[in-house]
Amino acid sequence: MREAKKAKVLEAAQAVFLRYGFRRVTMGDIATAAGISRPALYLHFCNKENLFQEVLRTFAGQSLSDLREGLSAHTSPEAQLRFAFEIWAVRPFGLLTATPDAKELIDCGFEFAREAIDQGSRAFEAEVAAILAPLCAEAVNQPPPDEIARILTRAVHGFKQTAASVEELRAMIGGLLSMVLASLAPGPKP
Repeated sequence: MREAKKAKVLEAAQAVFLRYGFRRVTMGDIATAAGISRPALYLHFCNKENLFQEVLRTFAGQSLSDLREGLSAHTSPEAQLRFAFEIWAVRPFGLLTATPDAKELIDCGFEFAREAIDQGSRAFEAEVAAILAPLCAEAVNQPPPDEIARILTRAVHGFKQTAASVEELRAMIGGLLSMVLASLAPGPKP
C-alpha cells in the first residue's frame, strides 16, 4: 500500500474506532470511511485486529513525536513530566471519553493488541526515564529512573480506569507527579 493511501486508511480507521469503539466496527465501516472497497482494504490488512494494531502503533508514534517536539518548550522536570503525561495519557483519554462507544478502548484489554500497547508504553517510559535521570542522580536511596517511569505509567493507566473526566485524570496525575518529585528532591549525602 502506498504510504499516502495507508495513512488515509489508518486515519479513517482511527476516527471510526474513536467513534464506535472496537467491537461495533466492521472492516466495511473502515473501508467506507477511507473511501476504498472492502476487498481493497483486505489486500492490505488481513483483519480488523491487524488494522487496529497498526492504528495503535501509528497513534503511539505520533504521540511520541509530539512529545519529543514539545518537550524543549518546558524547562523544569516537573513541567516536562506534566507535558509528557498530557500528551500520552490525558489527550487520548479525552478522545476516548468523547463518545460513549469509544470508552471500551480505555481498558484496551484486547490481548491481540498487547504487543503494540506494550511497545508504545516502553517507548514512553524511556522518555519519562530520561526526564527523571538527572533528578535520580541527585536523590538519595531512590529507585533508578526506568523503574520510577514504569511505576508512574502503570499508576496512570490505573487512573484512566477510574477517572470520571479529563480534569480528574489531570488532577490525579498532577498529585502523583508532585509526590514523586518531592521524593526525588536532593537530600543530605551519606
